[in-house]
Amino acid sequence: MDKNQKILAGLAATFIIYIAVSILPLINYFKPKSYFTVNGSKFSETDLEKDKPALIAKLKKEYVEKLKNSFEEFAFSKIMEMEAKEKKVSEDDLIKNVTKDYNPTDAEITAIFEQFKSQIGKKTLEEVKPDIIGYLKKLKEQEFYGEISKKYKIEYFMESIPTVRQKVEVKNNPSLGPENAKVTIVEFSDFQCPWCQKSQGTTKQLRELYKDKIRWVFRDYYIVHPQAKFIHVAANCAIPQNKYWELFTLLFENANGLDNAGINILAKKVGLDMLKFEACTSNPPQSIEQDINADIADGKALGVNGTPAFFINGIVVEGAAPLANFQKIIDEELSK
Repeated sequence: MDKNQKILAGLAATFIIYIAVSILPLINYFKPKSYFTVNGSKFSETDLEKDKPALIAKLKKEYVEKLKNSFEEFAFSKIMEMEAKEKKVSEDDLIKNVTKDYNPTDAEITAIFEQFKSQIGKKTLEEVKPDIIGYLKKLKEQEFYGEISKKYKIEYFMESIPTVRQKVEVKNNPSLGPENAKVTIVEFSDFQCPWCQKSQGTTKQLRELYKDKIRWVFRDYYIVHPQAKFIHVAANCAIPQNKYWELFTLLFENANGLDNAGINILAKKVGLDMLKFEACTSNPPQSIEQDINADIADGKALGVNGTPAFFINGIVVEGAAPLANFQKIIDEELSK
């Protein structure tokens, strides 16, 4: 064996040893750490993701958000450590020095007292003065935190979780806007849910802002609130008389504490034929109950476990989210 052959043989042997040493950690890295078995058959996160991609995406997003919060806290502790080292003091003294020579003026104290007067109640300025001074010193500390955060370059590189788009049926549910609109928003909501009630202002703004560019569909998804089922049945009983959206608005505005008599008052207010309406609510057609049950079943299948839940062309937005959250997705969808 010549010299080159010996070198090649040595390299080959080294490579084999490297593979042998590395293969087990690689296998363990890609091996699912969490799984379950049924009659010996293993099912892992990969299988769940194939069946419920939106659920896995949601869990990953929540994890990344919490991880980012932890990173921010950890990063702050690091820059505090670096700043203290640079100033040659302890971290405690670093904070103490921020407010050591700071004495709020009477004008600053009075301004805070006036600002929070409604919350302070009957207490006098002298009684709450120590608390106000403490509050102003905390504000001074926050200013310091802001300043050193700018001094040290912090960048976060977080995993990007792909958006999952689900197929959401409209079926024969009430809707606003043209059927051929480029964006369809399906809302799963409960008339008695406080967050659903809160979100109605936002949804109204969106409809006014985008007008015929979006189609809005409402699907019944009541949970455990009193009178919830009856209220949803009553709303559906207004459909044959073309008064659904009028009653819809009043139900969301007045749903808390509503009884049957209260619902009838709202029905009269929107001009419903009360004989037909009361006949419908007292003995609901099977089709109404089937539609409501289908809404709830479809919502559960889509991963809805709280209300309200909105699907913008199949992309979920959960809870009483701010207007900007909806606009971001709607604008992206309209731009395609």
